[in-house]
Amino acid sequence: MKKAVIVVGPHFSGKSKTIKEYFKPLVGLSGNQRTFDLNEKPGIVLSQSLEEKRLGRVISQSIEEKRVSDVHEFLVRYLFCQWLVLAARPSTEAGSHLKKILAILKAHGFSVLVVEVVKEQSESFYKRRANEMLAHLS
Repeated sequence: MKKAVIVVGPHFSGKSKTIKEYFKPLVGLSGNQRTFDLNEKPGIVLSQSLEEKRLGRVISQSIEEKRVSDVHEFLVRYLFCQWLVLAARPSTEAGSHLKKILAILKAHGFSVLVVEVVKEQSESFYKRRANEMLAHLS
């Protein structure tokens, strides 16, 4: 079964920290690397959110910040992966794509874990979230 993790939180809540500083090292990634193998199957970390895509830089932000207008068109190129990690804004925020992302991933056979992060927590909080992410994917 394909599996995905969506790291959810408001702007500056620690989505990037959770993905880049804690999750990526767990799967052997560093810096701007985004493809990995887990159990001999391909995975990808989309550390730049759809909302931030318009900025033209790869940083760990939510999909909403990439200003992607067609979420399906964006995600379809990654649906071949067994493992998918991405970030999104909470569904309670204006312009959130979380519900669309969930629907698309589930329609394509993904088991999805939503990991919520909160601003200004201890480092162990973000580390625990990354470990939850890996446990879901493994």
